[in-house]
Amino acid sequence: MYAALNESGLLVDALKAKKEDSYYCCYCKQKVKLITTQSRIYFRHKNKCNNEINERLIHRKGKKILMNELSKLNLQSLKSEVYLSKIKQRPDILVNGNFAVEYQCAQINVDILTKRVNGYRTVGIKNIWILGGHYLKAKLGREHLKFITYNKIWRFYLLTLDSRQGVMKLFYNIEFIGPFNKLIYQVKVFPRTKFYKLFIFRPEMTQKSRIYSNKHWLKKIRKKNDLVSQKFKLDFYNAHRITVEEYLKKGRFEAEYPIFANPAWQRHCGQISRRLRQPLLKK
Repeated sequence: MYAALNESGLLVDALKAKKEDSYYCCYCKQKVKLITTQSRIYFRHKNKCNNEINERLIHRKGKKILMNELSKLNLQSLKSEVYLSKIKQRPDILVNGNFAVEYQCAQINVDILTKRVNGYRTVGIKNIWILGGHYLKAKLGREHLKFITYNKIWRFYLLTLDSRQGVMKLFYNIEFIGPFNKLIYQVKVFPRTKFYKLFIFRPEMTQKSRIYSNKHWLKKIRKKNDLVSQKFKLDFYNAHRITVEEYLKKGRFEAEYPIFANPAWQRHCGQISRRLRQPLLKK
């Protein structure tokens, strides 16, 4: 979870939490632990059981919010937990019999996500995934990329719903920038009383970003000592008689679609682009 209550009952973001302080779950009031890794900082229940109970509560509340808000629209039908026997799936919400809304709070790997998305497609059901629970973070990260989808208005985007706060966030115009595929994006927040505005939101896109190589990045590339990077740099030198760092010294990095698995610095040096697995994007 991305936030928890401190001893005074105030909500504290995990990024601002102190290791020596005590924190408690907003839902079950059980004590939680601050976890710090190289990739992220978050709170976790002390045992799996509490964590699963918490996720179910978050999911149930979020689904109720979505049902209530969707019921305000002029829809032909709106059903919850309908079992689709042909594909053996049960969407959280089924709109007009042909549009599934999934509220995903627990971690899910890309294989399961792909299977479920493809299941809907085989029976002609469009589907959208709204993220909550585990995926509520202050910033988008690599774990969010498998949920990215696209339309002409918002370009690459995804939605999150904080069921406790009753806040929907639209992350749109998502792109990669720089040699290491840094995520950049715009955000629009919709409080529960304004959810309907999501359907009419037409943003002004920021101007395409462009950045140039600098000493910091070149030093970082030089220090990439994993076997894959080392082999790539050696093969590049043998083929061109110039180091990767020298070649990229005057490199220019334009904003790119957030679909690439390999870093831009390697692609700029001729490596074939490899795509991430993103089931919601039609190739």
